Amino acid sequence: MVLDRKFWWAALLLFALVMITGIKVPMVVNAAKYAEVSREMVESGDWINLKVGGDAYDQKPPLMFWIGALFFSLFGVSTIVFKISVLPFSFLGIYSTYRLGKLLYGKSTGQLAALFWASSLAFLHFHDDIHTDTLLASVVVFAVWQLAAFFEERKTRQFILGIVGVGLAMLTKGPVGLVIPACAVGAQLLLHRRWRDIFHPRWIVAALLTALLISPALLGLYNQFGPEGIKFYFWTNNMGRITGSYAGSGNDPAFYLHTSLYMLAPFTAFAIAGVAREFRKYVLHKGKIAAGDEFYTLGGTIPYLLVLSFAQAQNPHYMMAVIPFVMILAARFVVQLQAGEVSSPLSRVILEANRIISILLWLLVFIFTLYIFPEKKSWFWITLTLLTAIFIYFRFQLKGTERQIGLLTLTMFAFIFTLQVSIIPHQQAYHSSFRAVDDYNRRMTDSEQLHIYRPQARYWELFFYGKKPGKYFVTEKDLPRLLEESGDWVYTDAKGKEEITREIPETQVVGEYNHRNISSQSLKFLNPKTRASKLEKRYLLKLPQQILRYHLQKRK
Repeated sequence: MVLDRKFWWAALLLFALVMITGIKVPMVVNAAKYAEVSREMVESGDWINLKVGGDAYDQKPPLMFWIGALFFSLFGVSTIVFKISVLPFSFLGIYSTYRLGKLLYGKSTGQLAALFWASSLAFLHFHDDIHTDTLLASVVVFAVWQLAAFFEERKTRQFILGIVGVGLAMLTKGPVGLVIPACAVGAQLLLHRRWRDIFHPRWIVAALLTALLISPALLGLYNQFGPEGIKFYFWTNNMGRITGSYAGSGNDPAFYLHTSLYMLAPFTAFAIAGVAREFRKYVLHKGKIAAGDEFYTLGGTIPYLLVLSFAQAQNPHYMMAVIPFVMILAARFVVQLQAGEVSSPLSRVILEANRIISILLWLLVFIFTLYIFPEKKSWFWITLTLLTAIFIYFRFQLKGTERQIGLLTLTMFAFIFTLQVSIIPHQQAYHSSFRAVDDYNRRMTDSEQLHIYRPQARYWELFFYGKKPGKYFVTEKDLPRLLEESGDWVYTDAKGKEEITREIPETQVVGEYNHRNISSQSLKFLNPKTRASKLEKRYLLKLPQQILRYHLQKRK
C-alpha cells in the first residue's frame, strides 16, 4: 500500500507540531518525579544511588534518570530538556517498529505499523506525560526486532544488539524488560520447535551481558537497601504489583480490554481486527503451524496482557510496551483489507467503526473547547481551523482504505493538539500544586525550602519546579521532624493544615486553593455546573521563623 505523498508530508508536519507543543506541557505526578530524580542526580553528582526529595529511591531502575541527567548536564534543567531527552529512543522505537513489521510482513506493513504507533494516543499522550513505559516500549521493540532479524539472517551483531536492548529494557523497568522479549522470541522458537536455538550456549553469553548491563542498578539498590533492594528489583516490585502485596488494591480482568479501546486509538478497529484475525487463523487450522507463521507479535503481547489483567495494580501505561506489536498486526490487517482478503461484511463493520471513532474524537474537541473548558485563545482557533481544512482536503483527496487511515491519523493529531494547548492547561488551573509552587517561588528567600506533607499532597512537580525543594513528610509520625524546619514552606491538604496549625498556631496560611488532581477527572468535575462540588482544598503554609520548643514537646 502506498499512501499519497502529500499525506505523508502532512502527517510528518503535524507530528512535528504536536511533538513541539507537547514538550511545553508541564509535567505532573510521576513524570515530574522522574525529572526530579534526574535533577537531584545532577546536583549530587551521584549517578548510582538514586534519590528523590533527598530520600533513597528504589521504584524504578536508572536508565531514564541517566538520560535525563545527561541532558540536564548539557542543556540545563527544564521541562523541555527532559522531554527531549527521551525522543532519540522514541524515534528508535518508531524505526524499530517499521523494521520489525517489514521483516515479518513486508515494507507496506512496516510503514503502516510505524505510522500507527507514532500517531496513536498512547504514543502521543505519554510523550506529554512521560513514564518509564514511554522508554520501555522503544527499547523492547528494538530488542525484539534485532533478535528476530538474528534468527532470520544470523548476524552476530544482531544478537548482541538484541541482548543490549533487553538489558536497556531491564534498566528501564526491571525484569518486565526481559519477560516481554523472552515471551516474543520464546513463542517463535518454541512453536516452530527450534530446539537448537532454544538450548544454544549463546544464551549463557546473553545472560552474562545482561547481568553486566544491569549491574549499576543493582549496585545502587544494594548500597541503599542491602539485600532487600535486590529482592525488590527482581521480585517485590513486580510480583508485589501482581498480588497486591506491594501496590494495587483492585482487580478488573477486563481492564486492558476496555483500556485498549482508547490506548490504541484511533486505530482501535484495525488493531482488534488484526489480533482477532491471527487467533482465528490458528483456530481454523486447528493449531497447525506453517513454516512462515510468526509468533513474535502475539507471543510478546498476549502472555503479558493476561498477567496484567489479573494483577492488583492496573494502569493504562502498563500496556505501552506491547502496543508496537499490536500495531504491526493492525497494519498487516489493513494490507489484507486493501488486497481484498477481508470479507465484505467485516470491511463494512471496520469502515463504520472508524467513522464513529473519528466523529467521537472531533466531538470531544469541540465539546471541551466550547463547553467544558471554553477556549479563548485566537491562535488556537486559527490552528484548529487549519487542521480542519487539512482534514477536509484529504477527505476528498484519498480513497478507500487510504482515506480511513488518513482521516483517523489527522483526527488524532487534531485531538492531541487540542489536548495539549487547551484541555490540559485548563485542567492544570485546578491542579493547585502549580499555583502553590508559583506563589512559593515568588515569595521565598534563598534559605527557605518547600516541603510536602501527607500523601494527598504528594505532587512531585512542587519539587521539580520549586526553587529550593525540601523533603516529603508522609504521616503524622513525621510531623515533629517537619516542624523543626523553621521558616520553611509546606504544601498540604486540609487534614495536614489542621495538624500543623494545631501544633504551631503561628503558622501562616499563605495560600488556599481549590484543587482537583489532573489525573483524577470525573463527569461531575468536567460539567461546569457541578464542578465546584468535586473540588477539594489544598494549602501553602509558612512555618514561623522561630518555633517555640514547647509546641514540639507537646508531642512527646
